[in-house]
Amino acid sequence: MAATLRILTRAGRFIGDSVLALGVLWAVGLLVFQPVCIIPAVVLAAVAVWIAYRRKERLLRTWLWVFFLLSLLMYQLLPNPQGPWQQPWRHLPECSLDGDILTVRSLRNFSYTTEDDFQPRYETRTYDLSTLVGADYAECRWDGHREICHTMVSFAFADGRHLVFSAETRLPQGAAQNALGGIYKCYGLAHLIGTEEDIFALRTNYRHEDLSLYPLNITPEETMRMFINLLAIAETNNKTGRVYNTVTANCSTIYVNLMRHRMQDLPKHGLLLPVFNARILEVLYKNNCLKTRPGESLSQLRARAQAGYDIPLKNYSRNLRARLE
Repeated sequence: MAATLRILTRAGRFIGDSVLALGVLWAVGLLVFQPVCIIPAVVLAAVAVWIAYRRKERLLRTWLWVFFLLSLLMYQLLPNPQGPWQQPWRHLPECSLDGDILTVRSLRNFSYTTEDDFQPRYETRTYDLSTLVGADYAECRWDGHREICHTMVSFAFADGRHLVFSAETRLPQGAAQNALGGIYKCYGLAHLIGTEEDIFALRTNYRHEDLSLYPLNITPEETMRMFINLLAIAETNNKTGRVYNTVTANCSTIYVNLMRHRMQDLPKHGLLLPVFNARILEVLYKNNCLKTRPGESLSQLRARAQAGYDIPLKNYSRNLRARLE
């Protein structure tokens, strides 16, 4: 019994010290990405150095816990980023629904010469939701990433138009996106609504990123429900100014939550599924959420879904899908 108790005590101490080490590491990152926290942190660190100098190990462990917990408190007290925002995320969509008629204001439809040379165009358009005919799940990869991608959903209407939902990092002026900075309240979260000629073509034609498009195997009722839910989430988050978080509020968390009722094995993947979001496609495939050909494997589907680059902008959506047939 005594031996078991010692083992449990050591195991508990090891787990506690591991959590503490990760917490202190996170707190150090907070100082790097949020320098406003550095003054109280310097005082805490100076006390920790004094304790270490006096070789009071137990006191040092306690003080490191205080350092971590106070860092968490400072993080909670940090204000959300307020901008001013870079042009691609300066204006967020505003939507109103009258029966089945949706009006989208500040819908993004930029015109590009290069990735960085573009003409901002924010438009007002109306859509009849009763004419929704389907939805596509989109992945976009860059720099050879395998486990990480940008995810979007595009909805198709009977008149041939498409409307893209894309949750993106909202960057303040002068800021560059950084995955670590994304866990320290450095960026906003922008739920964009725009055309494929903007949001998809930016990636296929100007950034030359690897866009893949997967038609979702969902009923018209599910398509409508998904659209309405996405619209409500986008409206709420844009109005409240939600903060981007690399782990808990990124481009994929919204879609994972919306498709949860169809992803029967989602709990096995846990919190990290939206982080390593290239795995989402595997879950969709396993749960028959994608339209596939008879006997088509996931690798075959991936190969067929690649859009390629430099798609003609005239009739862009039609040209894009012609490559996937």
